[in-house]
Amino acid sequence: MNIGVGEALLISLCGFVTVFLLLLFLIVVIKIISAVVMAIEGKGKAAAPAAEAAAPAPAPAKEEEKPSKPWDGKLQLIDVDEETAACIMAIISDETDIPLDELQFRRIQAL
Repeated sequence: MNIGVGEALLISLCGFVTVFLLLLFLIVVIKIISAVVMAIEGKGKAAAPAAEAAAPAPAPAKEEEKPSKPWDGKLQLIDVDEETAACIMAIISDETDIPLDELQFRRIQAL
């Protein structure tokens, strides 16, 4: 069975259209699944602050712990090494989805 050039091009075009339609379908399915997962994670994160709000408030800080001078823009590390402080800052940036360069840390203290 011999087919002509026109018929071969038509078959190829049908194949390309089929592949691109299936790719488009997969994109839509992935977007829907992503939206569902984000909605489920959002509900889980919304419940966590409610549980934290029910926890008792920590005792107020002692007067001698408060800095007596205004903040000079430098990070104060109290009983914390630099590597641990860097990890804490990275975790906070990741959990809050705020870039690290937009956050201002004044003091990190081990409790």
